[in-house]
Amino acid sequence: MPLQKASHEVLRYLFHEYQKAPTVSYAIDTIAKRLKTDVIELSDYMLANQWIRERWVYSSNEVSCRITIRGIEEIAPSYVREKLLQLVGTLGESGGSKSLMEILQFRIEEYAIALDMVQQLETLGLVRSTHPKDAIIVELTDEGWKYYQKGSKTFFTMMAVA
Repeated sequence: MPLQKASHEVLRYLFHEYQKAPTVSYAIDTIAKRLKTDVIELSDYMLANQWIRERWVYSSNEVSCRITIRGIEEIAPSYVREKLLQLVGTLGESGGSKSLMEILQFRIEEYAIALDMVQQLETLGLVRSTHPKDAIIVELTDEGWKYYQKGSKTFFTMMAVA
């Protein structure tokens, strides 16, 4: 099975699990075996595309990893766009700066996902975060303001530029 097709099946699995527990690494060797694909080669391919992170290769050739925002974008772009628009929109509506917990409306179950989004938005130069005391403050950059005001570019387009 071509690596592209196998990786999409793995990404769907990782995304499904990510929604339940975003901070956990998941084994992908069972899927690779079922698809008759070498798990190391598959995970190398996925790493090269920045679809997974925190890959662990065990001596028994078992592999576990976590999906990245780019990996989610590859198989569920509407999910990423929704989260992006929610985060940037909330910041824009609040004057450009807000604590992460306020953005999440204190829904702690989405904290890890929001941290992943903030990290990706920082990479894109749309936000910056500071960490005073026991909080994470997220603030729109000048580019973030432009994005908020324009609202037309997709996250995928911006990620391709980054």
